[in-house]
Amino acid sequence: MAIICAVKYRMKPGTRDQLMEIAKINMEKTRQEKGNLSYTHYPSMENDTDMFVFELWETIEDVNAHCQAPHYLEFARKRLPMMESYEFKTYEANLLREGTKIATW
Repeated sequence: MAIICAVKYRMKPGTRDQLMEIAKINMEKTRQEKGNLSYTHYPSMENDTDMFVFELWETIEDVNAHCQAPHYLEFARKRLPMMESYEFKTYEANLLREGTKIATW
């Protein structure tokens, strides 16, 4: 079973470039953490304020460790003055199906 974290937050207008600079460092370090399978920030294509973060972890303990990692705490501290809102959901994920398909066209 894996853990999925879906995060949505809204930045203050005009802060996207600054946010992406600090997010890049956080993403690089987070992807090296124990139990991390995927971690990416996706800026909205519709506006310059909305951000979506998709995280995939092996265990909830890995998620909890990430939330206390020095690089994440530094990122959160720097991001806070740029934020207007923040929400997250955490899910347990079970593999329902897996496969490989070869193109036949």
